[in-house]
Amino acid sequence: MGGGRSLALILRGLPYHGRAPRADLDMPLAAAALDREVEIYLLGPALLQLAAQRAPEAAELPVGYRAWAALPELGEVTLFAEQGWVDRCAEAGIELLLPVQGLAPDELAKRWRRCRQVLAA
Repeated sequence: MGGGRSLALILRGLPYHGRAPRADLDMPLAAAALDREVEIYLLGPALLQLAAQRAPEAAELPVGYRAWAALPELGEVTLFAEQGWVDRCAEAGIELLLPVQGLAPDELAKRWRRCRQVLAA
């Protein structure tokens, strides 16, 4: 990825704490449905949106909420997160709904800069 039709979405902060709490999910779902290569960058605690537990209180998501798992069915999507947060989730036993590639913060920035368009939320 990282080429002509690619779109990078940068999500940061605690899940469901913004002015439009569902935007962190709605934006990736819409982007994936547009027949674009989508790279999603989950910075810091934004990674907790992918928590797969039945009652994902750590991610402050509604019980049973699994819309993130539908992303690969909609289009070509790759997820990235800070390696430190990927490690924290693993150490805490937090299973993630989708595979995430952990990278150092500077490597994340290099990757998203190669995308044709970048949208940060």
